Amino acid sequence: MTVVLHVLEALEGGTARHVSDLVRHVQDVTHHVAVPQHRVGGTTDTLAVPEMEALGATVHRVDMRRAPASPHNTSALLVLRRLVRRLRPDVVHGHSAVGGALARMAAADAPTRRLYTPNGLHPSVVAMNVERGLGSLTHALVAVSASEAAAAAVRGLAPPDRVVTIPNGIDLTAPADGGDRPPVDVRHLLGLPAAGPIVGFVGRLVPQKAPELVIEAAALVHRERPGAATVLIGSGPREQALRALVGRRGLTGSVHLIPYLPRAALVMDQFDVLFLPSLYEGCPYTVLEAMRARTPVVLSDAVGNRDLVTDGVSGRLVRQGHPDDAAAALLDVLDDPGAARGRAEAALVHLTEHHDIRRTAAATGELYTRST
Repeated sequence: MTVVLHVLEALEGGTARHVSDLVRHVQDVTHHVAVPQHRVGGTTDTLAVPEMEALGATVHRVDMRRAPASPHNTSALLVLRRLVRRLRPDVVHGHSAVGGALARMAAADAPTRRLYTPNGLHPSVVAMNVERGLGSLTHALVAVSASEAAAAAVRGLAPPDRVVTIPNGIDLTAPADGGDRPPVDVRHLLGLPAAGPIVGFVGRLVPQKAPELVIEAAALVHRERPGAATVLIGSGPREQALRALVGRRGLTGSVHLIPYLPRAALVMDQFDVLFLPSLYEGCPYTVLEAMRARTPVVLSDAVGNRDLVTDGVSGRLVRQGHPDDAAAALLDVLDDPGAARGRAEAALVHLTEHHDIRRTAAATGELYTRST
């Protein structure tokens, strides 16, 4: 049985989802998972660890922080080195920037394969220099989209023959409602009228996701469609600034923030369109879930987003940082729902062909057992 030690510092959002999915779906593997008790500076995914333990993974609590220079990460490195020596894993798989760095450094002298999944490459010069420095410790850099793989190769983060693309996948069947936790009715929760479209955003309220652009685009959409509502689901350090921006743009009553909504995938079909204006991505689960729900999508033409949509065929792609372009695309969806439904059906075909979790799990399992 192959033994894999996963290391993840960002116990939230897509990264926690990614590791949980690997534990659930990659078979014939003994999974160990090193994660912090809490996601300091963000919202902790409280469901991830119990789910991984229920699936048979052994969870090791290691105090890691998202801030790379945190002294907690120095202590974490020592703990992880001891863990590697004790477990003797066949594979150490680091996830996200800090988890990826700590995993590879902790296993640098061990006879184990070192894998790294960024789930979104931070484009800053400092981040790229650090990633390049860790390239010699990387047996495989696992990109979750083709554009992320291309970015990694162009920037020299690992030799081209060590960059592997395994797109994120999801269960293609509709998500269960959790039994005693039925889906939230967004209109009822926010007191929205029965008529009028809803533009949705689901994600962390951080600069990477460009949530300010959602509000700027909402102001332009509101001029043409006063009855349209915009709903942002997520929390993060930009929340208060975003609420202030809503007030300055005169959008109180039209733009709504829901800081925390467990199982947000269950409300995707309540949106008329999902808007994700990110600066960069890996392969966003939010978009995959919208596609499964047949919800039309408008995405920034960013790394990780552009792989999911052919503009005008399976969704809309818009220039990054341009609220005018975004608003025009959103209005295009709202004004022609027939065409939008056609694009959503095409997106569902793309999802089925390229983002089945069974395919992701099989490819990852093969990578785990590949000889060095």
